[in-house]
Amino acid sequence: MAPKVISIVIFTRDDAEWLARCLGTLRDAPPDRPIDVIVFDNASQDRTADLVRGWRGARGERASLLHAERDTSFSEGNNLGLRAARGELVLFLNPDTEPTGAVVSRCAAVLDAAGDIGLLGPRLVFPDGAAQDNGWALPSPPQLVRERLGRASRWVAPTGDLTDVGWLMGCFLMGRTADLVSIGGFDERYWFHGTDLELCARIGRGGWRVTRVESAQMVHRGHKEWTADRRAASRRATWQWLRTHRGGTHRGDP
Repeated sequence: MAPKVISIVIFTRDDAEWLARCLGTLRDAPPDRPIDVIVFDNASQDRTADLVRGWRGARGERASLLHAERDTSFSEGNNLGLRAARGELVLFLNPDTEPTGAVVSRCAAVLDAAGDIGLLGPRLVFPDGAAQDNGWALPSPPQLVRERLGRASRWVAPTGDLTDVGWLMGCFLMGRTADLVSIGGFDERYWFHGTDLELCARIGRGGWRVTRVESAQMVHRGHKEWTADRRAASRRATWQWLRTHRGGTHRGDP
């Protein structure tokens, strides 16, 4: 049986320097199966479009460019990428990542073997090797209060090579294309913050697992420092989700 093609959807805006590194990693250390690269350029004013048009993969792949003339939400852009995906698997990826073939291949192999996993992602590290949290229990009002008081953490500790969690960071989310299309992709009521939380929670509500693969590790450059505005936007998105779903009774709930 031929290996399943992975469509890799990268949402980017004025991140040509990071995108060049990300695409370079996919070229120089490719996965062990064919890839279908789709870059959604969110009205960038830098050299993003030229960079994508000039990219060639290790097997001669060309990247597809979707270009927005206006500022577009992360959820809408990724949904357009999902509709353009030709692979059986789809990976939503941020440009500030270094997705080596070993990481992508390992995650794809886990997804191939476990039909009950709906979304998965790797462990994350910063460029200096320091660990970066990825994989949390779904938030609830009591848990958020305990966390604010320093009495609890949302992060889920490893339980083996595959750790089931409530939600994963949106910088790397891999699933089956047909499954994600069937549930409508990302919820476009969320602009940026909360998109990964909402999607993972909905996957869990549908009966699938959301899983962190401990044997896969990827460099993610963002999120080391958060401004006050970004923290406030993240909190607003969390409460938006709580108001809509009241925390639910999903996998990974505290």
